[in-house]
Amino acid sequence: EEKAEQLLKGTKESLLLWQHYIKAGRYDDARKVLEQSYQANPKNISTLQGLLFLAERAGDKTAAIKYGEQLLSAEETPENHLLLVQTYLNLGLIKEAEQKLASFREKYPNNGEGMLLSAWLSMKQGQLKEALELTNKRLESDQSDAVAWRLRGQINGMMTDYDQAIMDLKRSKTLSDVAVTRIALAKIYLKVGRTEDATTELKSVVEDPQAPDEARAILEQIYTHAGRKEVLDDFYTKTLNQLPDSVYWYKRAAGFAGGAGDFAKAEQLYGTALQKSIEQGHADGDALGGYLRAIMAAGKMDKLFEEAGKYIDGNLAPVAYLKMAEGKMKLGDRATAVQYCKRAVDKAGDNDMLAVQMLQQTYELLGEQETEQLCRQKLEAQPESLTANLSMYNLCRLKGDYSKALEYLDKCLKTTSPDQPQWLGYTMQKAEVLILAFNKTSDNKYLKDAMGVYESLLAKMPNNTSILNNVAYILADNNQELDKALEYAKRAHEMQPDDPEYLDTYAIVLYKKGKYSEAAQFERAAIQQYDTRQTSPPVEVYEHLAQANEQLGELSQARAAYQQALEAGGENMQKPVKERINAAIERLGKSKGDEKKEQ
Repeated sequence: EEKAEQLLKGTKESLLLWQHYIKAGRYDDARKVLEQSYQANPKNISTLQGLLFLAERAGDKTAAIKYGEQLLSAEETPENHLLLVQTYLNLGLIKEAEQKLASFREKYPNNGEGMLLSAWLSMKQGQLKEALELTNKRLESDQSDAVAWRLRGQINGMMTDYDQAIMDLKRSKTLSDVAVTRIALAKIYLKVGRTEDATTELKSVVEDPQAPDEARAILEQIYTHAGRKEVLDDFYTKTLNQLPDSVYWYKRAAGFAGGAGDFAKAEQLYGTALQKSIEQGHADGDALGGYLRAIMAAGKMDKLFEEAGKYIDGNLAPVAYLKMAEGKMKLGDRATAVQYCKRAVDKAGDNDMLAVQMLQQTYELLGEQETEQLCRQKLEAQPESLTANLSMYNLCRLKGDYSKALEYLDKCLKTTSPDQPQWLGYTMQKAEVLILAFNKTSDNKYLKDAMGVYESLLAKMPNNTSILNNVAYILADNNQELDKALEYAKRAHEMQPDDPEYLDTYAIVLYKKGKYSEAAQFERAAIQQYDTRQTSPPVEVYEHLAQANEQLGELSQARAAYQQALEAGGENMQKPVKERINAAIERLGKSKGDEKKEQ
């Protein structure tokens, strides 16, 4: 590799150089070469294709649209048109893919690949039967299309025909052995309990430096659930050798080492993650927290304060002070720990998310009484201070004292004006707290007040999708004004068609309106959008899909969705939810897949 790189650098063939970097998994180096080439000639087809690939790899939708449009403008060939549609589908840009595909089908109505992408689009939209019909038509004309077999396997997997899905995916792999097919096959194997087969597929994938992150994430999950510590240790070593600049994987490896009691290794790995994050221009607070935690766990208290002291004046100051507070608590110096906690909260400033995090950790470290005293002292010193009132609001919300939380939030609102960005955030939080109070007390006054807040916001911002979605969900959840809920949910979805939360809300409202088929369709679309973002869908999304399938009489699919809800919830699932889902599974009886697992 080094020799190849030297030779390529000595030539003017930037095309070969960036392709070499991509094959080696060195995407940052590839991007630098491509950006230089782009500056020299922004219409170079190869350069635009490379930048489009990197945009897809990074999940950068904005860049994908930019370079995709430029590619078509520079050279509108069928191949580039199809490449762009495929990229949009992979990124979950469904509306954009639909528009480009309609244009392509109009120009090339008999193109088989266009038909296949129509099937792919239908699958992404949750229209599984239509997608299956189109895929079968494609296979009737070309049995050697590996992508068509893979797509059919994925569709059959969503329809819980796992045996057929496995056959389809194996056929695809025989025709073209690519990572995306092996990952799809591994996912089906996991659904039917064939863990070793899934592991085999994924191990093959991660040997490639270009392996999708998803493959490593699933393999890590398998090893973790199985408690295979030696295998996990080897997995992390190989991963870091392949991805030496990945802050994420250094943190994962460090967390594993710390959990196994190897604090020296955890310290070294977290320290590397921290330094790499700083070099890359985004100092990582989690890496610093883990680094200091590992030092503390090893009992090296002097080093803890020395290292933390290096970060008390920058963006990582809240984390540094909090870890110093933990250290002082361990040494029995509670008074100093309290002062450090106060500084941690102060350093978070008006960063709402960080302030809540610091306050919550202070609450866990010092307890309710000391944390409240700390916040009150802050408020007494500066009664009109936004930060002080916000601290009290967050504390009261943590305690579940929603009436007091609302009082402090109103004070925050008085110190801001509607033209400030914080004003909208605080107003939204007020509505959220009113809903929490309603859920706790069942007092309809809170629900009415929450709706009043949202309606007043909609009067000012009628196209704010977050507000539209929230109102639609609250109305549907309480079976009120379902026509209005449907209107709001549809508007939010149409303005942001790729947002999985909005898809889920739209599906909930459709379900409440008795439109079960459409509800199931949008829930399937939501799940695929979560998958595209490499985020596990929440428990409720699977439960909503299961409920819609049950109403449609699709009992096998309903049971599979309920089972997925259980797996998504894991050990953290609330007991009433778990009992409800288990009761639904019991009601529906055993599936064929479970019978095979038992055999």
